[in-house]
Amino acid sequence: MQNHPPWVVIVNPASADGRTGRQWSHNVTWLRNLLPPFQVWPTTHTGHARELAEKAVQSGYTTIAVHGGDGTFNEVVNGILNPSSPPIPLALLPSGTGADLVRTLGISHSLPEAARQAVGGSAQPIDIGQVQFTDMEGRPVQRYFVNVTDVGFGGDLVRYVNSHSKRLGGKLSFLKGVLVTLFQYQNKRVHISIDEKEDFEIRASSVVIANGQYFGGGMWVAPEARLEDGYFNLVVIGDVSKMEVLTNITRLYRGTIAEHPKVETFQARSIELTSEEEVLIDLDGELVGRLPARFQILPKKLPIIF
Repeated sequence: MQNHPPWVVIVNPASADGRTGRQWSHNVTWLRNLLPPFQVWPTTHTGHARELAEKAVQSGYTTIAVHGGDGTFNEVVNGILNPSSPPIPLALLPSGTGADLVRTLGISHSLPEAARQAVGGSAQPIDIGQVQFTDMEGRPVQRYFVNVTDVGFGGDLVRYVNSHSKRLGGKLSFLKGVLVTLFQYQNKRVHISIDEKEDFEIRASSVVIANGQYFGGGMWVAPEARLEDGYFNLVVIGDVSKMEVLTNITRLYRGTIAEHPKVETFQARSIELTSEEEVLIDLDGELVGRLPARFQILPKKLPIIF
């Protein structure tokens, strides 16, 4: 018999430019009145949320609540997906720069309301992505992602955003990053293979592998994406000029980027990307590595409470 409460809350104090940590002593007081009994495990370094999630599974907790951003949630997901045991349900208590996954799930950005949804909701299985790629040290790596992977411009963008202050909040931090990255970035030639059937090469600004609909602090890149349909939505933003990016940013927020003549969309279960150039990978809002990469959808693999 386990001598601990049923829930554990993994908190990333550094998320939202440190605001999560500064507000935690206040928030935890009323969270204890809303959530089932829980322990609090704060993270202290990159990768710690994954370690804590593995510990929570091994210790027999019934639910993990994640208080942080999309990157923290991604670490937790990678921690609980152990082949030797089924994943335990996850609840999201958003407090990050992007917080894009909750937009697709319909979870409130308000912490009290998100806590109420976690208590009143039910665990439902959603799809996740599995990706094999090369990390920044040149080593082969396999990771899971829940929301969106952006190859190309997005990799350079998150490298800028995550190395600068996010005090402007999610949307403005990413928008500033877009403008700064835009004048440094050069479009890349990428070879794309879809479901081992369709192959083509294109000079692209971004190749977006979407499980969820939003990325970049509210950019609605894949409005047709569904978390439970067994497919990725692949959005290929072609050889757009810097001026075309500037004049079409509003399309990203309105969900109409696919109407641009240099944008193509596909549905896919597996995707392979290669390039002779260095092309960086943004996985759920974190810079993780570079091409080549292979993506596979894993249907209804992860139980999420919403």
